[in-house]
Amino acid sequence: MEHEVILEPSGHRLQVREDQCIVEAALEQGVAIHHGCGNGSCGDCKGRILSGEGVQLPFMPLLLTPEERVHKQAILCKLQPRSAMRIEAQVDGATELWTGTVISLQRLANTVMELRLRCDRPYPFRAGQYARIAVPGQAGQWRSYSMASLPDEGELVFHIRAVPNGAFSGWLFEQARVGDSLQLGPAQGEFMLQRDTERPLLLVAAGTGLAPIEAILRERRQRSWTAPVFLYFGTRRVEDLYHLDYLQELAISWPDLHLEVCCSDPRFSGFAGPRRLLPSVAERGPWSEHEVYLCGSPGMIEAAVDLLLSHGVSHEHIHFDSFAPSAG
Repeated sequence: MEHEVILEPSGHRLQVREDQCIVEAALEQGVAIHHGCGNGSCGDCKGRILSGEGVQLPFMPLLLTPEERVHKQAILCKLQPRSAMRIEAQVDGATELWTGTVISLQRLANTVMELRLRCDRPYPFRAGQYARIAVPGQAGQWRSYSMASLPDEGELVFHIRAVPNGAFSGWLFEQARVGDSLQLGPAQGEFMLQRDTERPLLLVAAGTGLAPIEAILRERRQRSWTAPVFLYFGTRRVEDLYHLDYLQELAISWPDLHLEVCCSDPRFSGFAGPRRLLPSVAERGPWSEHEVYLCGSPGMIEAAVDLLLSHGVSHEHIHFDSFAPSAG
């Protein structure tokens, strides 16, 4: 069964099946509804139900506050209609595009590639944000990756994990060459350093979640704040660890930075030996006075949020960027 869904204030009318989410239907019908990950992890497609009934499928729990839920806010990439609906949603105009030229490809780990791009003109973003990149040779297919670089460096740096059958990562690991061109949309996301507070920082990165965490960490170092910074970086397999020399050198040169590297692989012999990421975070707390930044898989984020709430960290001091497994 299909239902008509009207997007306000643009007035776009969609025909949406009951087994289909609003964002999916909009994109199929050529409507440039604002969105990011497409899987309920980032919250960029947040809208508001003005009338009608729908089913909200599971999404990252902190994307909507209790107050937003009361006011019928919804995550549109996870909202399916059950009647005719009117929804307040942002529809983008003509999207500005940049052309990025591949200037470097470097294996950081067995499954992690560093991709460096230089754009045809300045690319505005803030540390921690992500870019949407078109998949070469696959019209209409885009993937989202966070920058590990800072805006004033003149190039964009990404840490990209190989995903089985991944559309973009498959191209990157098997076909990409220096000199290739890629199309990028505008920077997106709200995962950025809170500049109006000098609270101590807790940064937790799993896998390639280290990319935006590194960017936020580097912006923090540029500031004259004196509060301590605690960085926890972890992976499950020892071969997925990367940038350890860089992080150790940074911690040595920056007394305010406290570094913990965690790997649950029994083969890991560095630092304090095999240990899991979140239990290590739990051992060090409490974290109630800290501004917290989390980046990793949805499961890690949800477990970390539960842990931090139990440590007395309030919702408004927890910021996260979730990497969905399908983002290849």
